[in-house]
Amino acid sequence: MCVLTQTLALVPLFLSPLAIASPFDYDTLVYKQCETDVNLPSHSEAISLFFHELESKSSRFSFFKTLVGNEASAVSGMFQCRKDYPSDRCRTCVTDLHELSASLCGNATSVRVQIRGCHLKYQTEAVDGNGVEGKIHNHKLLEAAPEHGLIHKTCDGAVAETFAGFEEIRGEALAAAAAGVVDGHGCYADNHELLHVVAQCDGDVGLCDCGECIVAAAAVVEEDCRWSAAGQVYLDGCYVGYTYYPYGLPGSSCHEGKIGSTGKSLAIVVGAAAALVMGAVFLMFLKRLGKKGDDC
Repeated sequence: MCVLTQTLALVPLFLSPLAIASPFDYDTLVYKQCETDVNLPSHSEAISLFFHELESKSSRFSFFKTLVGNEASAVSGMFQCRKDYPSDRCRTCVTDLHELSASLCGNATSVRVQIRGCHLKYQTEAVDGNGVEGKIHNHKLLEAAPEHGLIHKTCDGAVAETFAGFEEIRGEALAAAAAGVVDGHGCYADNHELLHVVAQCDGDVGLCDCGECIVAAAAVVEEDCRWSAAGQVYLDGCYVGYTYYPYGLPGSSCHEGKIGSTGKSLAIVVGAAAALVMGAVFLMFLKRLGKKGDDC
């Protein structure tokens, strides 16, 4: 679903199984990255045009990627909302991103801002003699696929080491998420025993590439959040998060993020499982992809 003009990859807003943390915390800041190139000309007008276009599209689309500018500078970038958000929530989220990027990053020329409900990235560059139109077909943010590099991660301090089978349950949940985003058009959320997992890819990530991105995010989880009761990993192009509830999942509602203490020890985990978990994640992902045939 791409339109190759100054604007690329529009994804309509729709309701999906992707779970949200809470209707009240979508604007919680997750991370920011701000870089400034002092050699670039003034770009305030181009930034204003960029955000005007993003906000106008956010009432209709959960993902939008574009290039705008004037005779002096060009801005390319995108926004992505949670895919289960209604149009009014997505527009509000993008408006908040505009305000946050201005207050947190000021006049930066390369910006990433992630809040729990949505995120954006953009970069500015000088315009040569061909103007903005000359950049449409060669600008890296418009054409290049995300490289799935690690952007940000959080691992909750609560320890789940004393719960027998925790790593296996989480491994199975992450494997299901990697396969589920392929079947779920880029988003997935489900419960696995006492663990809730959610995953989503950006709108410009193909479905098979999306599954591979979630596998990569799962590897970060297994390596860096080994015994964490909750964790979130943000790669360039995708996100995965999980929360373990030792006393039972919270009803039919879906939550993610930090939780409190896991309480008293329930059992002692026998070692050697960790090395097998990521193999299971990847094998389950490949098995599910094998059923898709030529779709990938």
